[in-house]
Amino acid sequence: MQKQANILIVEDEMLIAYSIQKMVQKHFNCIAVVKNYDEALQVLENQPVDLALIDITLNNSKSGIEIAQQINEKYNIPFIYLTASTDEATVTKVIQTTPSAYISKPVQETNVITAIKLALANTSSNNIVLTIGKKEYHIDMDQFLFATSEGVYITLHFTQSKPMLLRTTFAQLQTQAPESNFKRINKSEAINPKCITKRDSKRVFLDNKTFKISKTYW
Repeated sequence: MQKQANILIVEDEMLIAYSIQKMVQKHFNCIAVVKNYDEALQVLENQPVDLALIDITLNNSKSGIEIAQQINEKYNIPFIYLTASTDEATVTKVIQTTPSAYISKPVQETNVITAIKLALANTSSNNIVLTIGKKEYHIDMDQFLFATSEGVYITLHFTQSKPMLLRTTFAQLQTQAPESNFKRINKSEAINPKCITKRDSKRVFLDNKTFKISKTYW
């Protein structure tokens, strides 16, 4: 289940970075290897990242701790620190960002893979894996808001992350997503019933968004 999770590696020593990448790719999808704060945020903003491995000390860049702070504020994904620094001051700063794990260098493959698996398993009690063709998509259904269809594509919208475009059908999604979080309400739209803020005989409201109800579906 975990194999297709997207992992971001933030490490400015390239030999170490590529060594870690080889470890990760045996079990997961290494979506990117970057060496500084700006590159990390660019990946986080534009690609679906499930977990980040972050070196604390980055040369000529803001620190890995500052990347973690941005993850906590905007992206709501687990992260694991990789570091050679184990002094008390560093550990204190690390604890304040609530990482999933803290791994000392030199990195051992067993430690990294185990930490990633545990972090992904503990991220949410309502994570599901959507299987579409040969790909797997890890979805936190507590963050799902609504979905819209257009042609052969469906766009999933979330409360705290960017929309996700999938080539699939509502019928296929309904076989994999829990009805408590995924309810089709008309031909081209589905919502998370837990996010409804108001409802009348013809419409449901999710804060400032309005959706028409079809009796065929609800």
